[in-house]
Amino acid sequence: MTTYYLQTRIAESKTVILSNPFAGMTKLGYTKRSGAPTSIKVRLAGEKIWRRVMVWQFSNAGTCFVRIKGIPHIVTDIPGRTV
Repeated sequence: MTTYYLQTRIAESKTVILSNPFAGMTKLGYTKRSGAPTSIKVRLAGEKIWRRVMVWQFSNAGTCFVRIKGIPHIVTDIPGRTV
């Protein structure tokens, strides 16, 4: 699976309530390959749609990403938030 770093600027972000906070997780609390949803959504510059920030979590380390056309793009910074 190829993964890229997000090159597009994040225009804005918002927090939304998750209906199932354990979606995308195994019984042991680790994330599946598809990632687990976070409560953060972002809108990229030049787009109208909101994208959910997902996370791959292994032990105490996690990597946040968004999917663009099905391809994960790692998010390194969300303005006004700690990632």
